[in-house]
Parts: sequence; structure tokens; C-alpha cells
Amino acid sequence: MKQALTYQDVSAFYGNSQILHGINLEVLPGKVACLLGLNGMGKTTTLRTTMGLVDRIDGAITLNGVPLTGPTHRRSRLGVTLVPEDRKVFANLTVDENLRVAIRKPVTGTGFTMEDAIRIFPRLGERLAQKGGTLSGGEQQMLVVARAMLSNPLYMMLDEPTEGLAPSYVDAIRDSIIAARELGIGIILVEQSLPLAQAVGDDFYIIENGQIIASLTRAEVEADPERLSNMLTVE
Repeated sequence: MKQALTYQDVSAFYGNSQILHGINLEVLPGKVACLLGLNGMGKTTTLRTTMGLVDRIDGAITLNGVPLTGPTHRRSRLGVTLVPEDRKVFANLTVDENLRVAIRKPVTGTGFTMEDAIRIFPRLGERLAQKGGTLSGGEQQMLVVARAMLSNPLYMMLDEPTEGLAPSYVDAIRDSIIAARELGIGIILVEQSLPLAQAVGDDFYIIENGQIIASLTRAEVEADPERLSNMLTVE
């Protein structure tokens, strides 16, 4: 049984509107797949489809050979988690409580721990007693990413994790992605920042009108750094 998060001819619908049209994608453990494209092309819908948050899905999504079906909580228990764009923290819980409520032991090894979270996000360590709702936007983003990692998923999806963040926060998010990859967590990254995507990505998929129209490996991007940006330029 191959270890991968696999999409086979996946289409997704909101009511009668079809948003995704036959997506084929594979994310391997410990690899970062960057899903790139203009706004409104289906990137966020791909992540929501993975969690069962659309009205109807055609095709098949499998997680390490197991069909990924049913309600969101079942998909989460199987080992996939989503960090949405809207930074949902538990506003009335402290930072410490926000983090601890998410802790889940990994299937193997020690996984990502509270100590790891504070090492990568020292700002959170300084605010453990502070209510989550009083944090700045950048601090809340760090909190939701750290919380997702503490659940020790097999695969993690990040939707625009650095949008609107100061450079120091972007660096922390980059470090967290690298840490997750080193733990063997597979990642789907939806990101507008090409420098970040190129810094952490292993595979790059261009999505347009709900279809993946091209894919590049890290080696191809490194051989021609302008190729990726050219593919995303509106003519």
C-alpha cells in the first residue's frame, strides 16, 4: 500500500456549480506540494474538498490507501488537518489552552511537542497565559499553525498562511513547515508568496479554472527560477 494522499479525478460542487474538474494530485509523506494559481481558481476548494466541506464530491481521495470519506471529524481522525485562511482560534482560551487542547500522540515516534511549538514560535511561549482572542493577527496565525502541528497529522493543509504577515512572522511559518516536513508530515501549501513556496516546496501544481494545468518538480524550478513566476503571470 503506497503511503500518499492521493486525488483521482476529483470534482467538487457547491450546489449545481462545479468548481473542481477532475483534479489529479499526489502528496507524499515529508513532502510539500504547493498549489498555486490566481484567486478564484479552486485552490481553497481543493483543501475544503479534502475535508468534506463541499456539497458533493466525485472521484476518489485516498489517504495511505484508505478512502477519505465521511464527515470532517472522521477525516481528521484518519490524519489530515486543515489550517484555514481565517485564523480560527479559541478566543476565550489562553494560548497554552489553545495548544494543549490539540495535542495528539503520533502513530510512531515522539512527534511534534509543546517544546517544539515554543521553540519555533517563541512569541507564543511569551504569551501562554494570554487569551487567544487578544493576540495580533500574526500571533494568531502562528497559534493555529502550532495547534495543527500538535495534533501530529499525517498530512497538513495550509491555506495562505502568510497573507498579511510581517517578515518575522513569515520566517516562523517557514520554519514550522520545514519542521513538519522533517517529521514526515505531508503538506499541501496554498500560498501567494512565491519566495516562500520556492523555499519549502518539493512539487508545484498550477491550478486554473478548477483544473491542474501544469506541474513542476523542485529540480525543474531550481533549474529555471523564472519559469514558475512566468506560468502564473496574467497575459
